[in-house]
Amino acid sequence: MNKHILKKLMKKNSLTSYLQLSKAVDIPYTTLLDLINGRGERLSNFRIIANYFAVPLSTLISKNKYILLTEDDKILIKDESNVNVFLSFLL
Repeated sequence: MNKHILKKLMKKNSLTSYLQLSKAVDIPYTTLLDLINGRGERLSNFRIIANYFAVPLSTLISKNKYILLTEDDKILIKDESNVNVFLSFLL
C-alpha cells in the first residue's frame, strides 16, 4: 500500500491514527497493518479503504507493484521479481 498517499488521505479526513482508520472502515487493526506493510492478501480490503476515501483503488496500490488475483480474491504476485518467476513457469 502507498503509505504516503494513505497518510494524506487520513489527514484530509481528520484521522490521526491507523486505529481510527481501522474502526472507520471496520477492518481489524492487525489486518490493516498487514495491508499497510505489504502483507495483506485481500483486494477486498483495499476496495473498502478506497471506497471510504472515495478514491480509485489504484491510488492506494504502490507503484511498481503487480497484482494477479485468484478466484477467492487473493493477491498472488506482489512485485516485479515474482512476476518474472511466475512468467518463467508459463514459458
